[in-house]
Amino acid sequence: MAERSPTPRELTRRVAEAHARLPALLDGFDAGDAPMAAASALPGWTRGHVVRHLADNARAFERQARYALSGRLVAVYDGGPQGRDRSIEQGAGRPPAQLRADLESAQHDLERVWSGLTAEDWHRPVRFRDAAVYDTALARWREAEIHAVDLAAGYRPGDWPLQFALHALDFLSARTPEGTRLTLRATDTGMCRRTGAGAPVEVAGTVRDLAAWMAGRAPDGPLATTAARLPELAPWPADPAG
Repeated sequence: MAERSPTPRELTRRVAEAHARLPALLDGFDAGDAPMAAASALPGWTRGHVVRHLADNARAFERQARYALSGRLVAVYDGGPQGRDRSIEQGAGRPPAQLRADLESAQHDLERVWSGLTAEDWHRPVRFRDAAVYDTALARWREAEIHAVDLAAGYRPGDWPLQFALHALDFLSARTPEGTRLTLRATDTGMCRRTGAGAPVEVAGTVRDLAAWMAGRAPDGPLATTAARLPELAPWPADPAG
């Protein structure tokens, strides 16, 4: 059974907590450019790439909400997918202090726009996933929590709030391999979820480790499976960048 969706107030509070954590993680780095130029947990990306992407993503969702208020649908990223990629590459090498200031500014602007939304505004349509403003807040929660792990700064899937891990499992059920009846059994909470159809496969571990695996991140603890090995997951649900 899927978890109850958080109210906009609950959701924005959870995102704000994740936002506050990101600069705090950056505080743990030594002075100088080397920590930001070091590899992140994402292949091909430095920590600077992750921070730049987090800032750009916050601006993208602020843009979605702002235009939704005037009844307009615009591309998620200014310049579309190419503009997104270009900004990350051009901005990843900026000085650490600038990267952090840019991230904090973008997050502040996003939270400020959200704070002025009415209950009806959260249901306004946006171009992102052809969904609503509320869905961009859920997406931002995923971006902030998962990429906090990707920074390789000491924050691990085991540190994720339980509500986030449960939400991630709901969202990532789309990654169930084709032809598989996947059972996810939590060893710490008793949660049991089944998705897909076909040959039965069970994967067991803590809720957070199951969420990490579904998100393509390394779990903190072992996972057990009834198959010969963990099944290969389907692609991540597409996030339109246009």
